[in-house]
Amino acid sequence: MENSTELRQVAYSVLLTQIQFGAYHCQDKLPTIEETSTQLCVSVDTARAAYLKLKEEGYITLTKNIGASVKVNYDAKKTEDFIQTFFSMRKTAMTDLANSMQPLLSNAQWVGLKNARPETLAALERLFRKENAVAPYAMLEHLNLKYSSLGNSLLMRFVWQAFMFLYDPFFAIKDNLQYFDSSAGYLPHILSLCQSKDWPGLRTALDASVERLSLAISHFYESRITMPLPEKEIPFTWSSYKKSRQLCYSFAMELLISISHGVYPAGSLLPSQKELAEQKGVSLSTARRALELLGSVGAIKSARYVGTKVLPLHQATENSDFTNPVFQRRLLDMEESLQMLALSCKDVSLFILSSSGPYLAGTLSRQLKGHMQRQRGETLSHFVLDLLAKAAPCQAIRTVYSELLLQFFWAYALRGMKGSQNHINAIYAPYSDALIESLEKMDFSGFSAVLEELIIYELCCTVSFLSQLGIPGADSILIPDKSTS
Repeated sequence: MENSTELRQVAYSVLLTQIQFGAYHCQDKLPTIEETSTQLCVSVDTARAAYLKLKEEGYITLTKNIGASVKVNYDAKKTEDFIQTFFSMRKTAMTDLANSMQPLLSNAQWVGLKNARPETLAALERLFRKENAVAPYAMLEHLNLKYSSLGNSLLMRFVWQAFMFLYDPFFAIKDNLQYFDSSAGYLPHILSLCQSKDWPGLRTALDASVERLSLAISHFYESRITMPLPEKEIPFTWSSYKKSRQLCYSFAMELLISISHGVYPAGSLLPSQKELAEQKGVSLSTARRALELLGSVGAIKSARYVGTKVLPLHQATENSDFTNPVFQRRLLDMEESLQMLALSCKDVSLFILSSSGPYLAGTLSRQLKGHMQRQRGETLSHFVLDLLAKAAPCQAIRTVYSELLLQFFWAYALRGMKGSQNHINAIYAPYSDALIESLEKMDFSGFSAVLEELIIYELCCTVSFLSQLGIPGADSILIPDKSTS
């Protein structure tokens, strides 16, 4: 994981929660900074910063020779107050996220294990044979191994964030370790299924594991948490950007979306850097860096004494600077977002349509027919996924998909590689027809399979384009097979 202020805060919160929940009592020694770094999958500097903050706030003592020890002394009533307050403030978000894990991640786990290298399976075997594995970090370690073959750092950031928000505090309560320990035979069973290449059995086992933890969290809230919900709960949040420079990228994306939607038409001039900074409430340097990035995308061109001019879409590719390292990273973000969507869209769309029924199917069908009339085939994937995401019954799915779909706009720079508009429309028309037909027949499984095929096609094209452009690492991502789930 990348070292950042955000990660330091998460690491600090995890350790503080363990102290407040009674996982560590007064005078107990905490793991070393190096051990915490390994357990939380963060850098040593990040772990050290978390320990120093705990020391500054009086929760621990920290010395070079002895290490870290808990300084505060909480009785059973105070510990229970901490637990009740913590979980009541997160009830909606935690139960919602738990219900979202299967559609968002089960297929990704399955594909990851199907394509796992022998050394990954060997590491899984060492993990379940490891004595005194610290729960829940053994779970985090085997999650990292499950997804490793996918080659997707964006996915891993989401898995880490979801784990720290949901599973880490849940397992920090000693009584809840029964749900972890009861699955002691889970890893050997998973490994056995991988070795025998029993892929249907593997998928069943992975789905059952996710469902088991979801039910455990639901039962925990029903049986243990009695405190009334506060007026304002703490939501689950996730950003597809690393925190340190997120504002610049978000601002650039906002401007790019405005250009794509015609707010700033081709040939028009953007407001000055100073005006944009004032309008959006960002610093002048943030506005300058955002415009520099959009220049690399080929969306704008700045000229002295003239201003910043919006370029026509068909000129984007020829005016893009694909050697810009920042822009290259954004293109890889888009590629990784597409892989996450390709791995989850079948389960997610089936989950949403099954939850919503005929009304949503009819609405989607009508809107897809309207989209076809606009003759913009290249926007089909974004259009369908955006409609689905907005209708999702779980906030976590809406949060994750809205972040992933933002990355589509970096494809602005690739427009010139896709051919004429007629050629593009001819490629996407069969997908539109098949999606509409499935909706009209209420064939949700058929719709989901076609959508998965469409997004895998988008991923294949993106990997091919980025490889042709010489973007380092573009071809290291795994492309899932059709009908993967």
